Amino acid sequence: MSKTETNTAVVRRFYEEVVNGGDVTPVDELMTPGYTMHGGSLGEIVGLPAFKAFFAANGQGAFTGMRLEVRRIIAQDDEVFVLFTNSGTNTGPFMDLPPTGRHAKWNGTALYRFEDGRIAESTYVEDLFDLLLQLGVTRLPAA
Repeated sequence: MSKTETNTAVVRRFYEEVVNGGDVTPVDELMTPGYTMHGGSLGEIVGLPAFKAFFAANGQGAFTGMRLEVRRIIAQDDEVFVLFTNSGTNTGPFMDLPPTGRHAKWNGTALYRFEDGRIAESTYVEDLFDLLLQLGVTRLPAA
């Protein structure tokens, strides 16, 4: 398997086991100890303990039935780009907002950078405005 194929498999495993499976245990194997997540409006996370805490609070903890669907993967050497769709029901606090009980579906992208076969850095861009609209916590101004 080429380095590009191996890195793509690591990202798929991260989505299957961690994001969709809700198990943060594999991150110790899949990510470097100094892993850094650039999350846009969700902030920057440095280190595996901080990532695990963030994921517990904002992933499966905030959205019951949280599911990430990979729509496209493009990979080259030590970088893997993913276009995805998230969905779930907001049953826990998210971004300091109380749960709404509403189901939402929103799009995002991720760019992963690898070091020695492990994820060292990721940058996420998600359509959080669309998510917040669906949750009913914001609205568009009247036309």
